Amino acid sequence: MKVIPVLDILDGVVVHGVAGKRKNYRPIEQSIISSSPEPFIVASNFAEKLGLKTFYIADLNLIQKTENSNCNENSIRQIAQNKRWKIMLDGGVETVNEAIKLFSWGVDKVILGTETIESLETVSELVKVVGGEKILVSIDLVNGQILAKNERLQKMPLLELLEFIEPLQLYAVIVLDIRKVGKSTGPISKPLLEILARKPKTPIFAGGGVRNITDVIALKKMAVGGCLIATAFHKGIITKDNLPLVL
Repeated sequence: MKVIPVLDILDGVVVHGVAGKRKNYRPIEQSIISSSPEPFIVASNFAEKLGLKTFYIADLNLIQKTENSNCNENSIRQIAQNKRWKIMLDGGVETVNEAIKLFSWGVDKVILGTETIESLETVSELVKVVGGEKILVSIDLVNGQILAKNERLQKMPLLELLEFIEPLQLYAVIVLDIRKVGKSTGPISKPLLEILARKPKTPIFAGGGVRNITDVIALKKMAVGGCLIATAFHKGIITKDNLPLVL
């Protein structure tokens, strides 16, 4: 299993995400991992203190299309320049051209979230350009429903979406329950179970709600290929000593 630290970056600093209520996100504080919310320092501390060198980064300014939407570019480029690390970036991609721009920052993989993409064709078109191994799709969920601005995606049954994705041979599919983020309510949800029951060939990553190493062990036993974690790391609940149980 891949255990992947999460860096939610807003206005140039790493913030504590809670339940998708982005207006209330505040810089991390009282973190066991890092005394500074500066993105490069947080990434460095994740690598040094946990031995983990693949990071999930969400650029919340780009995702929300704020007026200062490009303010995190330099921070993300700085992290990406460290070739010992691997970066998967959610930058609120709507179109193929926007995804290609993010690759120019030096990141290894780009995440296409259902919340922001214009259509499913954005995914298949990008696969033709860069290959599926550089792409993840994030199935963004709110209360078990797909979060999307695209009407077709909003109404699409979860397993139909999976059927569309499977032939594209993507690096992974993230099942992200936004209401679970930062709430420590447990990562297992009905949509995640529905997807896993189909035994997809594409690796499934789970995000949102991880409480402790027991949750991660449970996900591994369910054949989840990767787990996104932030809060449990910052609180010191999951440590470097725990990680050999799942890596």
